[in-house]
Amino acid sequence: MEQNKNLSTESNKTTGNNPSKSGSAQGQTSTGTSDTQSTGAQAATATQRALDQAQNAYEQTKQVVGDAYGKTTEVLNNSYEQAMTYGRENPGKLTLIAFGAGIGIGVLLASGFGGRSRTSRIAEPIVGALSQVAMEFFR
Repeated sequence: MEQNKNLSTESNKTTGNNPSKSGSAQGQTSTGTSDTQSTGAQAATATQRALDQAQNAYEQTKQVVGDAYGKTTEVLNNSYEQAMTYGRENPGKLTLIAFGAGIGIGVLLASGFGGRSRTSRIAEPIVGALSQVAMEFFR
């Protein structure tokens, strides 16, 4: 870009043309060509900078996602191992937990179907069954 300006200035000095004057057709042509070339070079440089920034952002995002995936995998594996160890050490508690979760999921699924109200359809039988279990347990 600097070279274009220097060439244009030297050309104007040797021919006696002043680029600020609009009287000479030769001065206008060389100045117009130089401006077009410098504008094209600036656009190419800006495009390359934008491309480089996009590539850097992509690489950083890829690195962050990879790190997050690795950490998540590690945490899930540790949690799974803890659950398996607890299940081996306390099989009775694990069975009761699974039974309670099954009842809870069953209640949620059953409440989604139409018909009688949830209170009369689900709550009354569950309360009756739990009270019978409690009475048997405390006798």
